[in-house]
Amino acid sequence: MKSNVRQSINEKKRLIRTRKILDFTKNFILIVLGAYLISLSINMFLLPHKMTTGGASGIATILYYLSNIPMGITILAINLPLFVIAIVKLGKKFVIKTIFSTVLLSVFLELFKYDQVIQTTQIDLLMSCIFGGIISGIGLSLTFKAGASSGGSDLLANIIYKLTKIQSLSKVLMGIEIVIISGVIICFKDINLGLYSIIALFISTKVIDVIFDGIYNTKVATIITKKGDQIVESILSELGRGATITNSIGAHSGEENTTITCVITRNQIASLKQIIRDNDNRAMMYITNANEAIGKGFKSID
Repeated sequence: MKSNVRQSINEKKRLIRTRKILDFTKNFILIVLGAYLISLSINMFLLPHKMTTGGASGIATILYYLSNIPMGITILAINLPLFVIAIVKLGKKFVIKTIFSTVLLSVFLELFKYDQVIQTTQIDLLMSCIFGGIISGIGLSLTFKAGASSGGSDLLANIIYKLTKIQSLSKVLMGIEIVIISGVIICFKDINLGLYSIIALFISTKVIDVIFDGIYNTKVATIITKKGDQIVESILSELGRGATITNSIGAHSGEENTTITCVITRNQIASLKQIIRDNDNRAMMYITNANEAIGKGFKSID
């Protein structure tokens, strides 16, 4: 008996160690790929046209053109004091990953110079803006998925958020980016560069949203009906989805109802509406977007 218990405990420990190794490997790969893609977006598309998506790279772009200081060195110099503060306020695990990501980004920016292979300045300005934003967004998404950040404004915004009573982290981040992009306009005396930089920043942000939240393929349907049993039976048999049932009372009518909540995909909405029509055409239903659905019938929690 004791031998079986000990064996079970050892097996659990082995599984935990394996999971940690897999998580470490996955995060390592994500951070490396993320840093490379961010450097690609900067060196191939944004930097040749003096554009930026903000952050430390925005300041580095300005200094690169004004003083010819390598971008990688500027990014490291900006982030060093932030690392010291962040390791106290934001936790060691997050900051260590962010340091690794930032160092890699700085190295990749100096290592991969695409203007030696192709004429990057000949790429159309609008195309550079679009593809720079897309690739930057993908790179940042991979970095965020690894539980890290690319440093710069992301790190500064998190520090400000922790040290102040400001409620919205996104507003802090947006304020920082506006200041940096305004600096680009002032230093290069070209408002078009600032406008294209804003477009690139917008595209990058939207790409991150899509990668993290999807395109709202998952929906949450809430149905208020007097024929809950029939509707739930149809949902189970026809849609293959589960449902949660609660008893409810109408505030206006005072009548007892059944409230059904179920998670479905976007292409099941029409079928669900038909189920409602067939079983209770007086039922009330509203549908909302779900950023993510994890569990049986959807994606694994891993």
